Amino acid sequence: MKTILCIGNILMQDDGIGIVIGHILKKKGIDCIICETDIAYINDLLNEFDDVIIVDAIDFNLPAGRSIIIPQFEYKPLYNFHHDILFYKNKKITLYGIQVESIGISISISKSLRSNLKLYVDEIIKLYKSK
Repeated sequence: MKTILCIGNILMQDDGIGIVIGHILKKKGIDCIICETDIAYINDLLNEFDDVIIVDAIDFNLPAGRSIIIPQFEYKPLYNFHHDILFYKNKKITLYGIQVESIGISISISKSLRSNLKLYVDEIIKLYKSK
């Protein structure tokens, strides 16, 4: 089974982009899991899936707002990945990452990310349907 895991912290500016996208996906009828800050609470739920698309903010030193898809994603320390995730063996993990512009205490998403919301959602739906 497949799912989309949307993670982030809506109190930390662009770090909340995954949560914003998760709510849009749900409004469009796409079943996804929204997890704000502590992934440990959904570990049992994630065990039900063998194919997971993770939607999250990243800091890979790309231009702000740029999205990147990393199939067969594995956590490696050289990446600045904003959430600790248990990557289970025998799971296909795809990262849909969105380069942050700003992370600080605020509930606002930066303009460079807000202006691309439709693009992100369309790409994620296309990725989900292709699996």
